[in-house]
Amino acid sequence: MIRPQSDVLLCEVAHVTPSLPKSPEIMLSALDIFKGVGTATIAEVGRQAQVRRLDSAELLFNVGDPADAMYVLSEGRMRVWTVAASGAEVTLNVLTDGSVFGEIGMLDASTRTAGASAMSPVQLLSIRRRTFFDALDRDPRLARNVIDLLCQRLRWVSARMEDASLRQAPQRLARIIGHLARDHGTTAGKVIEVGLKLTQGELAQWTAMSRESLNKTIARWTDDGLLSHARGKLSVFQLERIDEIAEFGEA
Repeated sequence: MIRPQSDVLLCEVAHVTPSLPKSPEIMLSALDIFKGVGTATIAEVGRQAQVRRLDSAELLFNVGDPADAMYVLSEGRMRVWTVAASGAEVTLNVLTDGSVFGEIGMLDASTRTAGASAMSPVQLLSIRRRTFFDALDRDPRLARNVIDLLCQRLRWVSARMEDASLRQAPQRLARIIGHLARDHGTTAGKVIEVGLKLTQGELAQWTAMSRESLNKTIARWTDDGLLSHARGKLSVFQLERIDEIAEFGEA
């Protein structure tokens, strides 16, 4: 399910504040990768960054494309995917406002090992390799931040490989739902409402489950009072039980 060499595996470790300012300089300063970096360096990167806009379903890059830039998503949602041996697309991640992605391919000037396409109208910043390397030369703090980010990526990939190789489909689904509840949810009483809308087809791609299997699992958990999922809206009623399934599977 997961390709460990992918240069865009990130959602759990790369998002920041949900509402980013429009100024590139202020936007970049809010990101962990630029934390503590000098204002002059950030200003220069912001000056050279290019604003890009995509329509819903528009492709940003494909598997095998040259990787000469990293991106910061300022508005909208992006889907990161790869192609399985069967030829089917498998969702690796869904990115929201503030996500940084594509940095590994940019750093080593390799080709893209995954594709990225818009799930809604999006706006993003494109930072080219030369611009970023000039900033690295100017400010050693940026290099330390990059090391920290790459370590986070490695831990994330290790966890996803564990999911793919050791966990059954319901466990993978429960882990994704737990992630969505914590990173994209708001609490209303005892219910967690997930702000990120995903269809059952998108969830099936993300968890490498068949649509039929996912529908049956969600229906069973709905009957058990764990959650509800209708028209893309996910509500979690028993997060503790979801976490138990993620860790130990269904009894």
